[in-house]
Amino acid sequence: MKSKYALFIAAAIVPLAYVGLTSVGPGPNEAHAKAADTPPAPARRPLLITGVVDAIDSQPIQVPPSNSSPVVLRNFVEEGTAVKKGDVLLRIDSQDAASVRQLQIDSAQAAATAAKEIADLEVKSVEAQRALAEATAALAKAKVDAALPRAQISGLDFDRYQGERERAERDLDVKKKTSATAADAVQSRMKDAGLQAQQRQLAIDFSIARQEQVKVRAVRDGVVVHGYSEWRGERYDEGASGFPGNSVGYVMGIGGMRVQAWAAEADRPFLATGQQVRLSFDALPGASLLATVSAIASAPASKAAWGSARYFRVDITLPQHALALVAGMSVLVEGADAKAPAASAPAAPAELQIEGEIASRGAVSIAPPTIPDVWQYTLASLAPDGSLVKQGDPIATFDASTVTTQLETFRAALKEKQSTLAKIKLDHAEAARAADLAVAEAASNFERARRKATQPKELIRRIDYDKLVIERALGEQLAALAVTQRDAQARARQAETTALTSEVTRHEGAIALFVKGQQQMSIKAPRDGMMVYRNQFSGEKFTIGAQVWMGLSVASLADQNKLIVQAKVPEVQSGGVAVGQAARVTVQGANTAINARVVSLGRTYHGKSRSQPVIVRDLELEFDTPPKGLKPGAAVQVSLQPLKGKTT
Repeated sequence: MKSKYALFIAAAIVPLAYVGLTSVGPGPNEAHAKAADTPPAPARRPLLITGVVDAIDSQPIQVPPSNSSPVVLRNFVEEGTAVKKGDVLLRIDSQDAASVRQLQIDSAQAAATAAKEIADLEVKSVEAQRALAEATAALAKAKVDAALPRAQISGLDFDRYQGERERAERDLDVKKKTSATAADAVQSRMKDAGLQAQQRQLAIDFSIARQEQVKVRAVRDGVVVHGYSEWRGERYDEGASGFPGNSVGYVMGIGGMRVQAWAAEADRPFLATGQQVRLSFDALPGASLLATVSAIASAPASKAAWGSARYFRVDITLPQHALALVAGMSVLVEGADAKAPAASAPAAPAELQIEGEIASRGAVSIAPPTIPDVWQYTLASLAPDGSLVKQGDPIATFDASTVTTQLETFRAALKEKQSTLAKIKLDHAEAARAADLAVAEAASNFERARRKATQPKELIRRIDYDKLVIERALGEQLAALAVTQRDAQARARQAETTALTSEVTRHEGAIALFVKGQQQMSIKAPRDGMMVYRNQFSGEKFTIGAQVWMGLSVASLADQNKLIVQAKVPEVQSGGVAVGQAARVTVQGANTAINARVVSLGRTYHGKSRSQPVIVRDLELEFDTPPKGLKPGAAVQVSLQPLKGKTT
């Protein structure tokens, strides 16, 4: 038994001893658990984000708001023009000028209508005053009769006189209330007319202010740069179509530049304000700068063109440098410890092959006219694409059935208003003669009452004399009120004539606008040139029978004496291009090559189109000798000769 008990005690002590040992120091399992709870240090990885060079004080040029869309860009300042603060950069066609005229005509008509209503109320007020004067005189006469003693007249007459006085008093109370109500109606209508006049004037002032809003002015000094349509890839120029709110260019400030980059959410922990980064530029191989992160957006934003991820905007301040940076250049942003890009080894000079197209400076846009409330037109005729036209030749015709319908409607309404106006004038002449007769009659009645009241008091009964005095006072009031009523009626007639005249003027103005629009739907060539069709939103050229929205250009009239080549060079190859560089232009399908020269470089880099997001820079080339037979819009191949001292 003892041996068994000893074995049991020994077996119990071994686990206790093991527990005591584990409390002294961590075992392998506990050490692994603690290591798992400790957050790992963030793994370092190379910082690699993309950005663009941006002008710090640039001003976007946005198409002004309009009731129609699209709109034609008018007076768009040429690219590269230096502008001052306050200069007009862009204007669009607006119907506000016609709207102001219409509002002014409507305001005059409404004012005339209000004046007529006020004059009519004044006539009613005068009539109420006449009734009040007659009621006052009737009460005065009734009081004279009621003052006779009962003893001097029969009881029946006494009661009749007393009853007439009470009736006259009640009638006078009613006439006083009626007169007061009529006077209040005049004052209330005058007050309402004043408020309505202020409201109409505010509408006119707003339309006048809208006329200024159709212009875009520079808010700072700088250089104008035209933008590109994301859908078509075409540059916005004078006569092009744009949508309200869209940016069609910007004014590049004369100040410094910065870099705007976008970091994915996964890269945000590796960026901090004040951090140094290394910048490399696709257009400047081998060049790099050390710059400083100046600001990081507090929240990420999506960039649909890059996918569904979200990115933080990062502003980077550039140091003093001698690099020829241009807005829109692509920038690679890396950590400051990244190696500077090695300069590429000199390569043998080679020609640079790029694509372009023939264009014309000063092309005239062909678009439907601007007619109020007409938004869609049918292209009835259009001179053939590429045809040569002379000044005065018909080149396009638009059709809109609503124009003829509305024109006939306004003409019928105008004829009706003119007939009504002629009839009203005859009626007013008759009413004026009747009013003069009424005034003369009231004056005659007053004169008769005055003469009767001049009889000696001793020759007639006292009661009769008192009534003659009352009638004289009444006649005087009625004569004065007749003149007032005549004047009020004259104002009412004049206001009615003015209102009808305003309606006639409004219809005549509408007819004039529609007639002018009808004339403008047949477009003649303003000068000699070549027809060049524009593309629809589907990418196809406009054809006869196509539906055209107001403000949409269907073609342009190119000047063959001002032909140039517009081309785009990829950003990575733009370093091998300079102004004055010689080139050879080959028209596709032809075996001839024409000498040309680069005359200008785009002031910004931009995406080629929505479907081709590659970054490019614009070139313009002029021919050494003006070519013959070239058509604007024709595709060409441009071979840029190597620059001396530069490599491609």
